[in-house]
Amino acid sequence: MEIHFHGACRTVTGSLHEIRAAGKVLLLDVGAFQGRREEARRINATFDFDIASVDAVVLSHAHADHCGNLPNLVKQGYAGPIFCTPATAAVTALMLVDAAKIQEEDAAYLNQKTEKSWQGEIVPLFTRQDAIDTIERFVPIAYRKPTEIAGAGSGLFVELRDAGHTLGSAAVRLTDTRTGKRLVFTGDVGRPNAPLLQNPDPFSEANAVISECTYGGKTHAPMSEIPALLAGVVNQTVNRGGVLMIPAFALGRTQVMVEILHQLRDRGAIPRNLPIYVDSPLATRLTDVHRKFYDLLDEETRRMLDPFDFPNLTYVGTPQESRELNARRDPFIVIAGSGMCESGRIVHHLKHHVHDPRSTLLLPGYQAANTLGRRLQDGEKLVWMLGDRIPVRCGVQTLQGLSAHADGGELIRYCKPLRGASVYLVHGEVPQAEAHAAALAAAGFGMATIATRGDVVAV
Repeated sequence: MEIHFHGACRTVTGSLHEIRAAGKVLLLDVGAFQGRREEARRINATFDFDIASVDAVVLSHAHADHCGNLPNLVKQGYAGPIFCTPATAAVTALMLVDAAKIQEEDAAYLNQKTEKSWQGEIVPLFTRQDAIDTIERFVPIAYRKPTEIAGAGSGLFVELRDAGHTLGSAAVRLTDTRTGKRLVFTGDVGRPNAPLLQNPDPFSEANAVISECTYGGKTHAPMSEIPALLAGVVNQTVNRGGVLMIPAFALGRTQVMVEILHQLRDRGAIPRNLPIYVDSPLATRLTDVHRKFYDLLDEETRRMLDPFDFPNLTYVGTPQESRELNARRDPFIVIAGSGMCESGRIVHHLKHHVHDPRSTLLLPGYQAANTLGRRLQDGEKLVWMLGDRIPVRCGVQTLQGLSAHADGGELIRYCKPLRGASVYLVHGEVPQAEAHAAALAAAGFGMATIATRGDVVAV
């Protein structure tokens, strides 16, 4: 068994790992690289392997940095199966069509501008038809059900276990029954006792582990402190008369934010009459998927009558309804995608409100390097948005404890049953990867290798 590393190496986006075993070629994730626009387009448009040689894809979950380049793979000729959980299949279908729609609409918007900071026409990386062609390749498999892949008699089995990161998310174990070799890919691991989802379900045996390390060396605030921290940001912004903007992934982060705001409102910790808007048709549809897969939610969420609906909460539908929010002069909360402020309706809200010192931008999770979210998080005072340079005067705060990723200590405890395996670190920027490698060594693991794009290792 060999691992060829193609993505999420010494960075956090673009998850893509090639596995060669038993004469077959498998891909773990085909994620979109996110960062500087020109660099991202170049990386996403090309693949470092022969697409015709790929026998199967295993998808860990539906976030764009793990699934977002699948349509481009299919567009360039991949015609095999894409294995994932039933919930991930349902969610990814929505995510990919929406991503294609946004690309098509953003290209049309930018191409009609008379003043441009670029040359030539903007062309979407993939279209809605490419997304539909991809969805047709999904093969759902249940948690904890070992399934032979890459053809009958291949001897290659995949098993998925709940990663607790987002609805349907999975850690993956590949087993080559001919050699007995086992490889675990953590995907993205969620926090224990986090809102909404059940706790991660770890594997206990492997020869090698490809592990994320997004928050290596970092310690999140305890989950119990998050509601009070969020209430503080809400009330400070309301008292200033401003707008609270929350860029959130339509999958997972939006539903968690709605559930916590629901609880805060019920307790009177934030104003009961404060208007709250979920300005994302995709998030609205994904919330319905959460209702469909209610059995995957945690016990506390299942006890609520309807965690995703309450007075003064509005799911915004049309673009016109979204634009009308920017005419409001009273305080309100708007939750909109994308989570790293790179596209979608949040960018339009930012363009209207980041210049206002009364308002607040609340970043509820990781912001990848070179994204608009990271530039705002790092304190830039003049940023490009939709072809214009906008001054930043609003407050900018980060609520890291709400992250859907385990922190360094939580991730080590999750991987502890695999302590005898070789560990390869991905999905982490270099300082976090180095800190996590040191922490693993201190916890009794062998030397962890920080993967570099192009590396090839034998298991």
